[in-house]
Order: sequence, then C-alpha cells, then structure tokens
Amino acid sequence: MKRTLALAITTVSLLLTAPSEGRGYERSEAEEAALHDWPMGHGVVDTIRRRGLLKVGMSLFEPWVMCGANGELIGYEVDVARQLADDIGVRIQFVRTDWYYIVPALIEEEFDLVVSGMGITPARGLLVNFTIPYSEFGTAVVANRSRTVGLAAPDDFDSADVVFGARAGTVPAQAVAEHFRKATLRTFDSDADLLGALLAGEVHAAAVDQVKASRWLGANADALRRPFDELFNRVPEAIALRKGDADAANFLNGWIAHHRTSGWLAERRAHWFDTRDWNDEVAVDPATVAHCEASFEANPY
Repeated sequence: MKRTLALAITTVSLLLTAPSEGRGYERSEAEEAALHDWPMGHGVVDTIRRRGLLKVGMSLFEPWVMCGANGELIGYEVDVARQLADDIGVRIQFVRTDWYYIVPALIEEEFDLVVSGMGITPARGLLVNFTIPYSEFGTAVVANRSRTVGLAAPDDFDSADVVFGARAGTVPAQAVAEHFRKATLRTFDSDADLLGALLAGEVHAAAVDQVKASRWLGANADALRRPFDELFNRVPEAIALRKGDADAANFLNGWIAHHRTSGWLAERRAHWFDTRDWNDEVAVDPATVAHCEASFEANPY
C-alpha cells in the first residue's frame, strides 16, 4: 500500500511540476520508472503490457490494410497500430482475419483490438465498444459504363433492374440496403472479386468507400464511371475493443486525442489517402498477392 501511494505521489508530482513533458513524445526517466513499477490490473492494456505484445485484428481494404511487396502488411491502419504498440512499449502481431469474422473473433479474444478502418454503427456498438473517432469515410457508387447507359441519378439506380455489388458485412453493403432498396444486392468476400464482377458487367454498380472508388476509376476510366458525386452513410472510424474495459477505452481515447492534436494522424492519412507515393510498396507479384490474400480467408476459430 505504501509503495503504491509513493508511486501515485511521484506520478502526480511529475504531472504538476513538469507540464511541458506532457506535451512531448518522450517519457522522462521518472515516468518510465513509475510506468514500470505501477501495479497492473486485468484490462486489455495491462494484458498487452504483461505479455509484451499487442495483437491487432485486421482485414484487407486499400489503403487501410494492403499486402506489401515484401510480404508484410502496409497501409494507414498498419501505421496506426504500429505507433500504438510503440507508445505502449510492446511488440505487435497482426492477426489476419476475414472481415466477416472480425467482430466475433475480437469477442472470442483472438486478438486484443480491431484497428482496420472499422466504422462506428449502432449494430456493431451492441457487440463491441468503440473509441472516439480518428477518421471518417463515406460510400460512393461506381458504375459499369456499358451496363448503365442512361442512368445518371441515385433514383435511376434504385430499381429492380439494377444489381449492386458490395463487400459482405461492410458499411457500403448497408448503404445499398438503405438507399437502393429496390435493387438487388450481391455481396463479395474480397475487393478483387467485387472489382472483377463490376468490370465484367456481372453487376451494374458497386458500392465502395470513396477512396477505393477514386482508385478504381483512375485505373479503369474506360470501363467505369461515377454516375453522381453523392456520398452515402458517412461513418466515423474508430478502434474496436471488447465490452467492459473502461480503462482501455480511456487510454485509447487519450492516445487518439494526443496524435490527432499533434497532427500525426492527419499526416499519415494524407500520405495514404491523398497520394500514391506508396504505390511501389504494394505487392504486384501474383504469388505474393495470392499468398497474402489467402492468409485472410481462414475462419480464425
């Protein structure tokens, strides 16, 4: 009890007498000592520190999470997760998970957190807790040119004659169900399958996040088009964690606030979403791509 009280006094003294250190990125020696000696509880952050390893659930979504040319994962969320592990002072393990299973896998403790561009929705909020948002995205419609001649407005696509494609279990799939109720929705397990069906004309249009829409249009301008600029179901993105861990939520919220205020999150997002400076880092070798994508397909249970 006396040792815990002494640590508390030391920590509070640091916060009161050295306010400038709280605005920096480096911990002082006294803070490091207090962190090392502070008794650990049973929350996920304590478990991560005790284990010395942060396990993060991820699924493939460009440019959030992508297969790198060297076989490693790259992308915005990869940078976010690596920085989080660095700030906690532990190693990181990326648990490659099919998106359909990512929430059940989190609940079943296959990993500690989901850092994979997950949008906050009421349905997901019933199953997991979310941090404060650190990013945002909206759903765009990309259409096959030859299959959608004469279709120019959202109402034109809300028809029983139109077939939409979307990734299974995603916000874009929900957007189709909510805004294009008369249309038929086909779901796909991967971006590659969805894009292939769109280019082949197997679906009239695809609902995808606006970043992916821009990438697909840039690479397939002769075959695809944006019939209208409207975005649907704008959704804030956050880190997902298991229910009942207020301490972890508090730490993660503070971590996000710190890196949002410092500008680091905005800088990383600009790098991955507003530029193609990373294009040469993405895997293009068929064997590498196939091996990487296959590693996400297995049910984690």
